Amino acid sequence: MTTTETTPILDEATIAELRREDQAHLLHSQHYAPDHEQALIFDHGEGVWLTDVSGKRYIDGLSSLWNVAVGHGRGELADAAAEQMRKVAFANGYNGFSNEPAIRLASKVIDLCYDNMGALFFTNSGGESNEGAFKMARFYWNLQGREGKNKLISRPRAYHGSTLATSSMTGLPPFWKYFGPLVPNISHTEQPSNPESTDEPNTDGETAEWLEEAILREGPDTVAAFIAEPVKGAGGIFTPSDDYFPHIREICDKYEVLLIADEVITGFGRTGKMFALEHWGVQPDIVSIAKAITSAYVPMGAFIVSEPIADAMKNLPADAKFMHGYTNSAHPTAAAVGLRNLQIFEDENLVENAAAMGARLGDGVRAAFEGHPHVTNVRNLGLMCGLSLVQDAENGTPFAEPGTGAKVMAHMRDEGHVIPRIINDELLMAPPLVINADEVDFMIHAAREAVKAVTGA
Repeated sequence: MTTTETTPILDEATIAELRREDQAHLLHSQHYAPDHEQALIFDHGEGVWLTDVSGKRYIDGLSSLWNVAVGHGRGELADAAAEQMRKVAFANGYNGFSNEPAIRLASKVIDLCYDNMGALFFTNSGGESNEGAFKMARFYWNLQGREGKNKLISRPRAYHGSTLATSSMTGLPPFWKYFGPLVPNISHTEQPSNPESTDEPNTDGETAEWLEEAILREGPDTVAAFIAEPVKGAGGIFTPSDDYFPHIREICDKYEVLLIADEVITGFGRTGKMFALEHWGVQPDIVSIAKAITSAYVPMGAFIVSEPIADAMKNLPADAKFMHGYTNSAHPTAAAVGLRNLQIFEDENLVENAAAMGARLGDGVRAAFEGHPHVTNVRNLGLMCGLSLVQDAENGTPFAEPGTGAKVMAHMRDEGHVIPRIINDELLMAPPLVINADEVDFMIHAAREAVKAVTGA
């Protein structure tokens, strides 16, 4: 169904009062008060569609925050949560206690993940998962008697979370300003001064050589791990070349550096594979997940460790208890929802649908903007698609004044009834995995009309 108007749910006076209260009392993620003067206030959703309190309907073009994989309004997930809540409010996971949903979900995720994975630790978010993955890397090397291996290397344009450590991992300078000093022993790859790589560069120009130079710069005996998103998501949906991650795996093995795959966005089918590094036949040492594990119906995440790390955790010295935890880790309700959510993935073949609809989205965007004077660098993998808005596509010249991307996003939302995301002048789309062909085409049309309205071409 592509009808974009329904009956208003709240009157204008009530909506205005909600906006005043929102501005007065609610601090939002990445808070900047002017952004919320005319905030969309959502009431409900169904499938890929969201409806605001004015009754307007929009395609959820970023799966809210990359996380509503099975779509909105899934009563079976609400039922799973309610059934578990009626059984028990909470079950402590510390000191010899456990619960059935968490045990079963852990086993299910291990079965779905890379063949070399052995165990997992449940968290509440992707940021907690990445923070825990880094701590686990340090813990593991300490167990091996190599306490000097305590540094982490990340990448530019990477996003890994908003804790102090994960903000330091994040390769986007706006996330550092006003929060310094950053956590020490976390550094980022940089373009080599004399690049010699013959690798095909990623869609943002990076090659695996950047990592090797960073390891040598820091000293191999000091580097515990390298963290990378298989596709740089919040930084702009930048996809890797086919040789990038195989070469990264070789470099990590060469210097005994653990490879952490941040699959908070790409995990559970987003790229057309259950986990994204399957595209290149690469297995990491640690995997961070969140978002789609419950399709955001209940907050949950995890970091997953390889069998060698899992084996080490089963044979800890008496003085080496893994002193890391969260009150709500392995929460039974979240785990019950996760199990039911993953059953929907299987029943509805959502990974396969993501591959098919992702190909339709990518091919359609390329066709819609072929030869366009202000669009370049269209890239996609599964249901992740990005493009760059520029002044001159022939040479990639950016717009002299900022704000073109914001105008395109506003037109897509207000006129096209699609909510994408804009990072500077990078237009990003990643709808729920349940999207169908008509809805994909609806999104492509909205993007094309918005670019035309803003740029005149």
